[in-house]
Formats: sequence, structure tokens, C-alpha cells
Amino acid sequence: MARSLQHQIVARALDIISDEERWTCLAVARTANGSHCDCRDVAATRFCAVGALYRASDELFGEEAFKLVFRAEKFILRANNRPHDSLPRINDQEGHAVIVAMFRRALAS
Repeated sequence: MARSLQHQIVARALDIISDEERWTCLAVARTANGSHCDCRDVAATRFCAVGALYRASDELFGEEAFKLVFRAEKFILRANNRPHDSLPRINDQEGHAVIVAMFRRALAS
């Protein structure tokens, strides 16, 4: 059975940030020297949860697929029984381990 677009985006985003060295907070993306940058920037090496979703969407489906990121975020929040929460808030306040667990739970749902 084919995986949904949201599932594909979440799986790729998890690949991007599963290593804590590739994750960040308080910025969508950062360069190797820690400077803020766009998540599509070729110099981006670290991503927050949403930055990873945007990067994954762009890699998989191109620039026009950014609207899928909102669906992927809702997919993650619903799968974790947190539909009214904010992925950026969770990323910045609860940290890498919680984000990775949420992405994995969403993929298992």
C-alpha cells in the first residue's frame, strides 16, 4: 500500500533530524556555524521539527508542496493526541527526544 504524502514527509524529516547533531531549536534552520538560515538553503545543516518538515517536503515534492507541511504537522500532532498544540513550541520547549518520539509515533499510526 502506498504511504500518504504526509507519512512520506514525516519519514524523511525524521531521517533529517534523528541525529541530535542535525536538530536545532529557536530557528527553523542553521548553518554549520550556527547562523540562522532558510531551511531550503544548501548551507543548512541543522533543522527544527518544522524546518525538517519543510526541507523534506521540498526534497520530495518540490517547492510547490509546502502546503503539505501543514498537513504533516497536523498528522503528527493528532497521532500524539496533541491536536491543539504547536510543533514549534514543543520543539523549542520540550526538546529533541520528544520531537523524535512524536515523529516515530506518527509514523507508527
